[in-house]
Amino acid sequence: MVKKITQIENPEIQGNVNKIKVLQLIRNENEITRAEIIRLSGLSAPTVTRIVESLVQLNLIQTDGLGSSIGGRPPQLIHFNSKGNYVIGIDLGATFIRSALSNLDGEFIFEIHVPTNLKKGFDSVMEQVGGVIEKLCERARQKSLPLWGIGIAVCGMVNKNSGIVEYSPVFGWKNVNIQEALSKYTKLKIAFGNVTHLIALGELLYGVGKDYKNFICLNVGYGIGSGIIIDGKLFSGVDGIAGEVGHIVVDKHSLRKGLEGVPGTLEALASGYGIADVARELAKSDSESVLYSLDYEDIDARIVFDAAKNGDLLANKILDLVAGYLSIGIDTLIKLFNTECIVLSGGLVKNGDILIDKILKELPKYSMSAISRIVPIVPAGFGENAALMGSFSLILERILLLESIDQ
Repeated sequence: MVKKITQIENPEIQGNVNKIKVLQLIRNENEITRAEIIRLSGLSAPTVTRIVESLVQLNLIQTDGLGSSIGGRPPQLIHFNSKGNYVIGIDLGATFIRSALSNLDGEFIFEIHVPTNLKKGFDSVMEQVGGVIEKLCERARQKSLPLWGIGIAVCGMVNKNSGIVEYSPVFGWKNVNIQEALSKYTKLKIAFGNVTHLIALGELLYGVGKDYKNFICLNVGYGIGSGIIIDGKLFSGVDGIAGEVGHIVVDKHSLRKGLEGVPGTLEALASGYGIADVARELAKSDSESVLYSLDYEDIDARIVFDAAKNGDLLANKILDLVAGYLSIGIDTLIKLFNTECIVLSGGLVKNGDILIDKILKELPKYSMSAISRIVPIVPAGFGENAALMGSFSLILERILLLESIDQ
């Protein structure tokens, strides 16, 4: 007979669960008292006192300041020690490696940006990242800042079980081990993940997560991907590669291929490189467009956006097509996940409101009229720092789950 388990029976495990519950409760509040922790957690006063003392020893919370009192001794205030703990975040992009030393509030202390040696291959890029890590660690040592770990956002399909980047069309990598490559540069714990997953995690812990616990981040830049948040948690799928919406086919009649080699995908038709490919082809036969007079190789997505803002008809036609394809992708995500909100991030979204306005115009064509709730479409809150905030969030999440702590 199978025994039904209704609660955690191992006292050590249960104690850890309670500690995590209290830590997350404290982090979610600007300040809180022991009495409020007892009421909100349902734990006993001795248990809460013991947990608070252990978290103080770990330097994760502080118990300074007094709250207001309606009579008797003022209660002691407790808050998450976000400004006394630090992480390193790295946005590993195809063009630039952007990195920062930050506290757990996401406030940058020191930054390093270097161009990515993309053409020199994986080992050369890892050498660059290792050098950046060493410099940031040295800066932290100089200032005696306690470092909890290193988070890295990478463009690619990261298998969460093996830790291997199985495929990165942007980098041209297959089955590479970032953890192993960087282990010779630091003894700190390194965590890494798909860039769009981490952008979504950053929004959850630092951005729209204060208003929504179910949302999808659609990252539209050189490539296209999505990060899915369900009930306040990142949904990554069995292997960690959920959300690869850029590789779904949105036009089976199109012969245009994405970097992964499949024709008619969302990325092939609506990403940064997809827009450039379409514009280069159409500009050859439209002498009325400013794109016609440009050198073929000079045309990129930014130039198309600039031309559209200046009223160029061909550029606007291209962006109308892009908005249509993106709307199909967004509508598919909304129907699949019944999400509260769609967050748009990435380089193409930073070109002003022109793309979002076109998407909002196109999206109703595909929506289910029987559903009355309109899903808001909002820009990500951190601009070019979105991936860095996501890399910080990867370490913060592990701290809040006590996964990065020797207990």
